[in-house]
Amino acid sequence: MNPQKSLEYLRLALRSLAGHKLRTVLTALGIIIGVASVIVMLAVGAGAERKILQEIGRLGITNIILNSVEPPQKTRSEEQEGFIQSYGLTYRDEKQIRETLPGIKRVLPVHKAKKTTWWGSRKVEAMVNAVRPEQMAMFGLRVVRGRALNEMDSYQLARVCVIRGSMMKMLGTFEDPLGKALNVDGTPYRIVGVLADEEFVGYQRKALSVEAQAPEIYVPYETVRRRVGTRSIRSSMGKFEATDVELSQMVVAVHTPDDVLLTAKLLQRILEKNHEDRDYEIVVPLEKLESKRKAQQIITTWLVFIAAISLLVGGIGIANIMISSVTERTKEIGIRRALGAKQRHVMAQFITETVAISALGGVCGIFCGIALSQFAPAVLGYDAILSTSSIGLAFGIAMVVGVVSGIYPAYRAAKLDPIAALRHE
Repeated sequence: MNPQKSLEYLRLALRSLAGHKLRTVLTALGIIIGVASVIVMLAVGAGAERKILQEIGRLGITNIILNSVEPPQKTRSEEQEGFIQSYGLTYRDEKQIRETLPGIKRVLPVHKAKKTTWWGSRKVEAMVNAVRPEQMAMFGLRVVRGRALNEMDSYQLARVCVIRGSMMKMLGTFEDPLGKALNVDGTPYRIVGVLADEEFVGYQRKALSVEAQAPEIYVPYETVRRRVGTRSIRSSMGKFEATDVELSQMVVAVHTPDDVLLTAKLLQRILEKNHEDRDYEIVVPLEKLESKRKAQQIITTWLVFIAAISLLVGGIGIANIMISSVTERTKEIGIRRALGAKQRHVMAQFITETVAISALGGVCGIFCGIALSQFAPAVLGYDAILSTSSIGLAFGIAMVVGVVSGIYPAYRAAKLDPIAALRHE
């Protein structure tokens, strides 16, 4: 089409739309809402996907996490109460994994136990994590005051610990804890560091077996293994329960992501032979990463589909208004045809009007979508991620809807009999 003629059609379309401002705004409203909805849904979906990937990614895509799991307790008589219950991962498992599996970068053992912790006369139930120094860095445990655990602590079997900053608030004190002793189940540990109050959330918490309520204390693994032992005894109502879990957790790191799935299968075979009670679980962050990504993409697709329905409704609104407009302008169409306008000229005029409405609605919808996306952190707790592709997709759909919804009214206008149109009142 001649550029000059296209410009003329556009001028006529804008003049016609300007003559009915309120109707134009109401007609474009469906497109505005639809475009804004698609942009917001895509941005929120992308933000949720990034948050999930970051959360799982913090576990390390080259790591495999093995957790001890308490098997279902068999019915025990009162005479049997008090027996020591042993389950979970063992030193034998650790040794076998180190010696037999190829491609292993490191194996980090962890022992966890819930202990009563005292600060003066105040106490709190805390989860004591006996870890190697490398594990603190591996899982992003950020020290804001003092220092982290180091190799010298392990070598000297030092009774030192690193605590969460929120723990002191739970104990009801705001004094500086560094260098002071924390009584953990009767054993004093000197506090050498304070961690940031960032907590493991969602999948991280589940994968690392982190309890939601209990504050965390980190102590050297060798200190617990050689000085304290793995047996845990808790008394209640005159009875006591004793458990002996040698290793609560093992983090097996491999060299490359390509080695992860094969190593996980080999670990499964080793543990199946050593544990008939299936008192363990294997968590593979890489597998979870892929499955969560696919699940989130499916959810985002459906959200966008639902949001796109608004655009469809907007298109129906445009078609409805344009059909009414054809009826109102029947005489104008007759005059144009009498002056030499052909059917294609009439069609071009009406399609240009619907495209103009869609374009105006699309531009306004883009600004609305961008503005609404800024509220995501306050409402959802994470950032919405805007991209030029999502904006382009929303605008492109709006334009397609505009063209499609204008075809029938334009065809109807073009097919009017010129003589009958001139006589129309």
